[in-house]
Amino acid sequence: MDEYLCLCDGEAVSEGERETLAIALDHAWRWYENRRSRTVALLQVVTLWLAILGAGYGAVLQAKLYGVGGAIGILAAVGLVAADREATRVRASAELAADAVAELEARLADATGVQALRLCQRERESNPPSRRFLGLDLGRWVVHVSLSTCLAAALYTWAVLA
Repeated sequence: MDEYLCLCDGEAVSEGERETLAIALDHAWRWYENRRSRTVALLQVVTLWLAILGAGYGAVLQAKLYGVGGAIGILAAVGLVAADREATRVRASAELAADAVAELEARLADATGVQALRLCQRERESNPPSRRFLGLDLGRWVVHVSLSTCLAAALYTWAVLA
């Protein structure tokens, strides 16, 4: 009975089962961390992409190449839509892992008796959900405003300047 020291969900848990929980938690955390870092990398690429296209847009307007300027606006809009779709997919994948991390942390906290391991649960309780306006969170509003700006720039360039 020495190896069954702690309880998990009301049942005795052996040292090997605690190690298995720790390994599962590490796997879920690495999945979550990978997806979140991919989201950050995507944001960095989109920022660089828009900076390059913005500089190109300014250069072609100075050169009075308005057709190319409008095409750059459309290209920026397409890039934003693609990046938004990928970010949504990766964010959903990270949330799958976040749920697993929360459950495994709870089981590991029960198995070890260290209640401070319930980090996901404590974070969710302390941080309110993102603010929403008209059903969209702030990040989605930024995408929609940016997309509208790109399309308006293309339309302005083709209709007014050309």
